Amino acid sequence: MTQLQSLREECLVALVNYTHQAQKTCELLGELDSPEPSLDRLLAIVAQTETEDKQQHVYLMLRQRLFDMLYGT
Repeated sequence: MTQLQSLREECLVALVNYTHQAQKTCELLGELDSPEPSLDRLLAIVAQTETEDKQQHVYLMLRQRLFDMLYGT
């Protein structure tokens, strides 16, 4: 496997991980049944959005590395 293929695979895995975490965030938000959720619920949402943000960062970093490798910027 070439370095380009390896980076492409890493990028695809990171995209899958990010979209999975984004879906979990949307599910948590969709489960809110009150305009004033409990503290536990709010903390779970904050933790989940932080996880989603980290996964997004990983994906964007790998995507940029792949772009740079392809186009030499």
